[in-house]
Amino acid sequence: MALAPSRFVRLFVSSSSGPGFSSGTLFFGANEHQTTQKGISNRIAWCILTAGPDFSLEVAMRQRECLIALLIAVLMVGCRGTKNAGTGAAGRVNFAEAAKSPDAKTLPPNHQVFDPGTQPDVPSVPTTGTRRQAAPPAANPQPLRIRPCNVALFPCPFDGVAQGTFGSPPDPNSAVGAGDIVEVVNDQIQVTSRTGAVLCGGSITLQRLLRTTDSLTDPRVQFDNVNQRFSLSVTVGSPGASDTPAMHVAATETSDPCGSWFIYRLTFHGDVYPAGEFLDFPMLGQDQNALLISLRGCPKNNCSNANFTVFGIPKSTIYSGQHVEFDAFQVDSLTAPVTNAGQPLISSPASFFLAAVPGTGYKLYRLTNSGGSGASLSKTTISDAFSKPSRRVNQPGVSDTIDPSDGNITSFPYFDGAFIWFAHDADDDGFPTVRYGRVDPGKNTVETAFAFHSGSSDDFNPSIAVGFTPNGEKVFLNWVFTDTPAGTATTNVFAEGDAHLPLVQIAGPGTADATGGVVTGCGTKCRFGDYSSVSVDPGVAGCAFATQQYFATNGTWKTRITPIGQCESIVTNAPAR
Repeated sequence: MALAPSRFVRLFVSSSSGPGFSSGTLFFGANEHQTTQKGISNRIAWCILTAGPDFSLEVAMRQRECLIALLIAVLMVGCRGTKNAGTGAAGRVNFAEAAKSPDAKTLPPNHQVFDPGTQPDVPSVPTTGTRRQAAPPAANPQPLRIRPCNVALFPCPFDGVAQGTFGSPPDPNSAVGAGDIVEVVNDQIQVTSRTGAVLCGGSITLQRLLRTTDSLTDPRVQFDNVNQRFSLSVTVGSPGASDTPAMHVAATETSDPCGSWFIYRLTFHGDVYPAGEFLDFPMLGQDQNALLISLRGCPKNNCSNANFTVFGIPKSTIYSGQHVEFDAFQVDSLTAPVTNAGQPLISSPASFFLAAVPGTGYKLYRLTNSGGSGASLSKTTISDAFSKPSRRVNQPGVSDTIDPSDGNITSFPYFDGAFIWFAHDADDDGFPTVRYGRVDPGKNTVETAFAFHSGSSDDFNPSIAVGFTPNGEKVFLNWVFTDTPAGTATTNVFAEGDAHLPLVQIAGPGTADATGGVVTGCGTKCRFGDYSSVSVDPGVAGCAFATQQYFATNGTWKTRITPIGQCESIVTNAPAR
């Protein structure tokens, strides 16, 4: 299904040729790639210049025909609406220098976390019995290597950014590359070594890094192991009624996140980007050529009638600090950009975006020429119906409940050259449960399975990644569970599997880390997540770092970064910067 059909205005000209004219038909594009304000302005200027020094009646007639055709094109564009697009100019800032600023950790006065309120509250009932899916056949997850911190020389789990004065939920995720980990949480950024040593002079607010007073939320970060660059995205929260929709994107100038970053404040225009629209829940991904981003647009900060768009930005422009312009494409629902896996990143026939749609299955979008001129988007619907979580997540000993997601994919899917791997929340026999799987883009088919800690656990906030090792491709899965009958509060859990094997239902203890407390005082409004991440270390085959939230014993949130898989070869005594 093509989403960008072309329309043209035709103008027949006389057989006599003039400058730039020939006998036949002139085409003026009337779609988003062919007729733009800039293109129309250029054609008007050209029409005027056709008069030249030898102005004659014949030339005047051709000039008149040219302007008439342009007028028709303009009218068609007006009927069609304004092109959906974005633009931005680059700035440059040094992270380590920014960390020295007195306001490096000072939040703007209008700081807040936006609650889109798109989903009605669902009741949470006491957990009784076990899910039917817990019965055989099921597979226990493969044990993962998570070294205790008293084992010398090996990396071990460590806490990242904690709540402090920052809002809830934390939006935790991180990216590993070039020996460093960059974590972005809410509106703070921190660089550490792979053993948790804080680098770059300490953490700073994203406002300080991006040189803005905007209220910021929903950050994402990733590492490009081909070009050796970190990149991040974050959106502008709580815009004013007349504000132009905006978000920020940044990329390091080298592999060193403590060094210089190119920073962009992107602004958006078009029918789906009206003034005052909040660009909620941006998701960031990448292929070899482009940064891939998806957005949920909430007019007047109301997400009940949201617009959904996707687009690509050429890496060649972002990485060199050039001015960027790009077209955006409307999609049906919240859609995740797919990141290409591999060390180095593999190539792909198109840029992929994937949506999980409760009641339907999955929608796979293919963006050609991502980030370039003449890009187009197509959609394929893959039927495999599922239900979103039918209730909230229970906690032991309290009546306060935690929100799972609404069944959408909220963390990076990964393309391994054959399959697109994904994970999201779903309902299994009345229990919030992790659903993971893989889409075959060549056949437009999907395989799925459930993952849960026990027959009575509530499982949610998953993320997934795939990595290549000398022994084959590995799949890493990261999520959180509570088990009310067992008295277990929020606990981070991980599983690993071989990608070449058939999908199996993961039912078992997994590899747990960072069992926390419960959160109270929020009733049915307790927030968690809204997402997590798994980042494969490009320098160590079979090693990945999972980033997840948990609750401290006092109910405040913490983030946890855990090395999983075969991370033993990491050198732990890297010098501090």
